[in-house]
Amino acid sequence: MRRTGRARALLAMAACAVLAGCGIRPTGIISAGEGPRARAYAATITVYLVRGGGTAESGTLVAVTRPGLPGRPNLAVPQLSMPPTARERALGLHTEIHERLYADAAADGAGPTGHRSVLDVRASGPTRPATWSRTARAQIACTAQAIPGIERVNLWSRTDEERDEREILTCGQFSDLLD
Repeated sequence: MRRTGRARALLAMAACAVLAGCGIRPTGIISAGEGPRARAYAATITVYLVRGGGTAESGTLVAVTRPGLPGRPNLAVPQLSMPPTARERALGLHTEIHERLYADAAADGAGPTGHRSVLDVRASGPTRPATWSRTARAQIACTAQAIPGIERVNLWSRTDEERDEREILTCGQFSDLLD
């Protein structure tokens, strides 16, 4: 009984293998064309860094460019918390932003055409600063407004355990700090 069961199973598998090839003609290698190519180009981003300054005085903001990433127009703002490059350090530049930043584009209805582009900026992570130095606020505002289409910045700060507070900024508020 066991042999006939095995023989039947082998016969059924052989029949399936033969029938599986019915109606299929052999073909050669089919070309699918060239491989995919990325065609997006990364624009440069503008970041405002600080020259000079100290504990008692504000430094001067200097615009520098860095390579961007395709599809990431808001990359400039998070770049403020990255250390300056060797070239930037050689020029005496530094950043006053020590927290990682998160930037998200939004629109409000207060403009003459109904909408103005706004960038919401907040420190990422549970420990957001309650206050930002004037130089840090200037860096954030000017870097954000260097992004095409952004007209102002909503900078969010943690005022207490349960509440965030928004400060509306433009680069023009800090024109005395610009190089």
